[in-house]
Amino acid sequence: MIEKSSEDRIQAECYKEFHNTYPEFRGLLNYNLNNSMNAVAGRRDKGLGLQKGRSDLVLYMCGTAFMIEMKTPKGKQHGKQPEWEKLITAAGYDYVIMRSVETFMEYIEKIILEHREYLKTIT
Repeated sequence: MIEKSSEDRIQAECYKEFHNTYPEFRGLLNYNLNNSMNAVAGRRDKGLGLQKGRSDLVLYMCGTAFMIEMKTPKGKQHGKQPEWEKLITAAGYDYVIMRSVETFMEYIEKIILEHREYLKTIT
């Protein structure tokens, strides 16, 4: 069960809002496996390329990827997250921290507006 004020709840609500608002882009917003079920699965996942600190969601759109980290209103990055943010932004990708469905949807709308000409060619 998802806690009312948890990052998981915020993420689930953001995913649902994206899915329902933009059916033409379904499949482009994806969850990243960040926590393995147990130590055995953790070793397997690491061997398969799981990266610590990776963002919770990735939006693949317009020939690039947008990294989206979910946090509660008072939540902070922890562990390897700051390092991964530096790595991914140095590689030229967007990385944002979202704390609500409203700011998430504003970010998505901004991406769509900035790339509307490109998106016309694929929808």
